[in-house]
Amino acid sequence: MYYFCKHTTIKKALLTARAPFFLVAVGIGLMAVGAASMAQEASTNPLLMQKLGKDEIEETVQVSLGLTGQPAGELHVDYFENNTSDEMTFPQIYKPQRYELQGYARMKPGKRVKVEGRGILLAQSYLTEAVNRPTALGGFLTVWQGVMRDITRADPDAFSAHQINWQMPGTVSGEELVAAEKRLGARLPSFYRETVQRSGPWQLSLFNGFSFELLAPSQLVSASDWLQRHYGPAEWDSPENQARRQQFKSDIVFAVVNNEPWVLRRSGTPCADEQPSFAVGHTADEKFYVEADVCGGNQQLEALRQKMLEAMNRALVTPDFTVVGDGQRLYFVRGDSPEKKILRLYLKAGH
Repeated sequence: MYYFCKHTTIKKALLTARAPFFLVAVGIGLMAVGAASMAQEASTNPLLMQKLGKDEIEETVQVSLGLTGQPAGELHVDYFENNTSDEMTFPQIYKPQRYELQGYARMKPGKRVKVEGRGILLAQSYLTEAVNRPTALGGFLTVWQGVMRDITRADPDAFSAHQINWQMPGTVSGEELVAAEKRLGARLPSFYRETVQRSGPWQLSLFNGFSFELLAPSQLVSASDWLQRHYGPAEWDSPENQARRQQFKSDIVFAVVNNEPWVLRRSGTPCADEQPSFAVGHTADEKFYVEADVCGGNQQLEALRQKMLEAMNRALVTPDFTVVGDGQRLYFVRGDSPEKKILRLYLKAGH
């Protein structure tokens, strides 16, 4: 376990701990793994729940699906009818599909307002199947593009009010890789070399602040430099940290997800194939953690898929998108309505 004190107002720490959820180990074995078994396309039929708000007397909501607005059902609650909750079985959900909510509500003491809302529904099993397709790091670019394409097909206006930014500068040359290795003083692993030479580095930035970036060779930095750049200068000259200074300079940050670095761990336990392992860093409780590394076959690929699935769910955390897991229910949740003349609702998944 590593702890680094820093000369800042707030102390931060760099530790190493064993937590498989955050781990990914990669090397030649990652590129050689055979085609993974794909998840079965599993649809869900969640219940849609409606409850009367404390400031409401009555609420009626019609639900429609798809670009054609196919009716899916209607829910109604009324205080004077002693009916404060209602529910309906929702149609099957798998691939992204558009939903729209329309209706009315009578608010206390009796004001009638319009109810409306819209968004995108998709199943957790759809995302899981998508991230299970790639057998190497480079395949996840296609996964992200496919998910965004399916969302746009479900609703061409899904991203119209938001910014979605792709940056794909193109493939890199062998000379660029050689220059990066010379600058870093280390041989880059085959999985990274093959990915940037075939598909190139890439970056996705979404309107809600989410970003994923596979760094170009010229952007690669040591984990030591990355930490200093993002978390302030470390007390590298203290007796406690002196012995570890060179160790973390040998680790290389090659991708960043929402300010969490993905690190090639040259300082950790070497893999059997002598390739560096790969760990993910994250912040918690004003400390910075780099998780323990793992080597070995399918465990490497499954851990990478899990991190990509986690990233996709984080990318879609917004009222515009609702990811529904098995056994979850859907609820109406109020959104912002500054004009107070419209009750804006969106769907949220939960238990």
